Amino acid sequence: MRDRAATERARRLRPLWVGLTTVLLVLAALETVALYRVIDGQQAIGTDLDYYQFVAQRWLDTGVFYTERQLSGPYEVQTLVDNLYPPHALYLFVPFLVLPDALWWILPLGVIGYVVWWCRPAAWVWPILALILLFPKTPNQLLYGNTDIWVAAAIAGGVRWAWPSVLVTFKPSLAFFAVIGIRARSWWIAAGFVALASLPFLPLWLDYPTAMVNSTARFWYSFGNLPFFVLPIVAFVGSSRRGATPYLRWTAGLLRGGGNAVRGSGAG
Repeated sequence: MRDRAATERARRLRPLWVGLTTVLLVLAALETVALYRVIDGQQAIGTDLDYYQFVAQRWLDTGVFYTERQLSGPYEVQTLVDNLYPPHALYLFVPFLVLPDALWWILPLGVIGYVVWWCRPAAWVWPILALILLFPKTPNQLLYGNTDIWVAAAIAGGVRWAWPSVLVTFKPSLAFFAVIGIRARSWWIAAGFVALASLPFLPLWLDYPTAMVNSTARFWYSFGNLPFFVLPIVAFVGSSRRGATPYLRWTAGLLRGGGNAVRGSGAG
């Protein structure tokens, strides 16, 4: 009877959630258009991607990943000047010297969209997801082509398959998201693969701590877009599925208080 009452209440409230979500999505679209006009007027659409390609090409041409200014002493971090990424980020940057730029957006956004769809979030979650899209930092980073979209995709992949969350390590300030799916065997295999793949960059890894310690950057410098990063987690926590994958039950238990983890075989 309790389940029937809950179902009936959800049915009655659904039009409210749909209407609120629609309003928020319209506002998010209008905000994105306005930001696009401003950023495009500055000729800055995709400038973050341009910088990553520059860093990758410079490394291929000269072997320089961290500049002398970063390694010689304290420095004030300048956007699109100082590289704060660990060496294995080259595995993301270098391919986009030849891949179509459009894939920089299509691939991660496709993963995020698929995982949110797979989670089948309940109607009450829809306005929360729309509100995340309305958060100004979200469209801002999308338009600049910041690696935040890839971080969000890695987190989404972790929610669905466990192992992709390991890839969050290319932005160490957000590495706590990398523990999503840590109990899965695939996560440990991926972690081992990333460690092995990092070995060719050992000299750069020796420089990395110096470049970071010398900088004015603090560990929270990437926290500005946390809402976008937690979007797939919100979708999972509010999932209407009865089949969250087994290796994520512990995550559901942690986020939901332990007693209401999603149950099922994990098909799909």
